[in-house]
Amino acid sequence: MQRMTDLPLEQINLLDTDYADILARSSHPSFELQLVRFGVDAAEARIKTNFLTLVRQKPKTPEQWATLTEAWKVACEYEPTVEDFRLWAKFLWENQDSVEVD
Repeated sequence: MQRMTDLPLEQINLLDTDYADILARSSHPSFELQLVRFGVDAAEARIKTNFLTLVRQKPKTPEQWATLTEAWKVACEYEPTVEDFRLWAKFLWENQDSVEVD
């Protein structure tokens, strides 16, 4: 009988230090590692993970809005407009009862 601890390590083409960094500092390590497994560059995976983690919850403070706006600019390469946030609110934040959040 094979135990889970007997399974071989999955090769994801990361240095041990990069892997450890994802586990220690990522806002959502499992998602970030999944992006890397699918071939997304590690730096780009961090940017996308950070953005998607932040955008899942509607900001409540000016600081949280500023953090989300900055993450949006980095991930999407443009500054979000009021219309972007209005559409995002309609799409996700106003329907949070139907969205699974960790």
